[in-house]
This record gives sequence, C-alpha cells and structure tokens, in this order.
Amino acid sequence: MPRKPRKKREDDPATVNFLVALGQRIHHLRTEDYSQEDFAALVDVYRSHMSLIERGKTDVRLSTLLRIARAVNLSVSELLDLTADP
Repeated sequence: MPRKPRKKREDDPATVNFLVALGQRIHHLRTEDYSQEDFAALVDVYRSHMSLIERGKTDVRLSTLLRIARAVNLSVSELLDLTADP
C-alpha cells in the first residue's frame, strides 16, 4: 500500500526566525574550529543536513542539539541562548 504524502505545514514567522538565528549561532560557533564537513561528522549527521540546520531550513531534534552543544563545549541551554554573544 503506498504511503500518504506528508502534510506540509506552514511555519509561523517566529519559528522561522528562531531556526535561522539558531542556525547562525551554530554556524558561528563551529567555524572557529571546524569545517562544515568535519563538524557534521563529529555531530554524526550528514553534511547536507548540517547545512540545512545552519540555514534554518529544518527543525533540529533534541538529540542532535545535544550533540552539537557537546561538540562546541556548551550546554544545550547555553547553545539556545540566542541573546548571547556569538
């Protein structure tokens, strides 16, 4: 039996802004020490997925956020503090 197509939901502007800001923070934190490919390998995601995360084009699972935070030596709450200096 064929699968039903996934429903596409429209993200509200606040969600989009949050994902973009988080992606920019991750990008800034990782560029100090890693290429995107090396960082993706460290976090155990595909490079293309890391690109989507950094551009704010996808939601991030909590387990992925935890691995990203550990890779940049922050807690998840520190990583999510988008008001902090990048």
